[in-house]
Amino acid sequence: MQTLLDRAIGEFMREVYGIERWQDILDQMSQGLIDTGPDGAGYAGAMREAARRLAKPEADLFEDLGAWLARHEPIRRLLRFSGSNFRDFVMRLDELPDRAHMVVPELRMPSILIRQDDSNTVTIELTEAQAGWPPVLGGILRGMADDYGALGLILVEGDVITVRISDESFSEDRGFQLGDPYHAATASR
Repeated sequence: MQTLLDRAIGEFMREVYGIERWQDILDQMSQGLIDTGPDGAGYAGAMREAARRLAKPEADLFEDLGAWLARHEPIRRLLRFSGSNFRDFVMRLDELPDRAHMVVPELRMPSILIRQDDSNTVTIELTEAQAGWPPVLGGILRGMADDYGALGLILVEGDVITVRISDESFSEDRGFQLGDPYHAATASR
């Protein structure tokens, strides 16, 4: 699992912030100049160092990672299976760990508890979440709100995320169809 997360973090950092900046951080990690945490594994220390160098809160960097993940088509497609609109998507997030596990068996996501507070507010709690998961899920939620064309406020506070949906059809939905749109277009020729 750690290798998968490290790979995603590495690709995100290279694509968004540049190969040279990321390589410099990795070089410092290999020389023992960056504390990688109590177990010494993974890129948690590298993300902390990247946040410091970018003068950006670490949680914001993890949130950016979540939004970046939601833009990648295979992940986006997996997420879009969770609902026909943003509200459905949010209300079915508790199914996400099992869905992700079917696709990537070694991925262990925290459990997700959903509570609808009122008609427009949903509270999401991540149980036993490792550092980084709440802001990553917050970024995914922001990305998916855009994907569905919804307007909402997403607040991440500790292991709790509050989603207030103001307008379900604020902008045009990116659309979603079952099956590969590329193959469907080429097959009809």
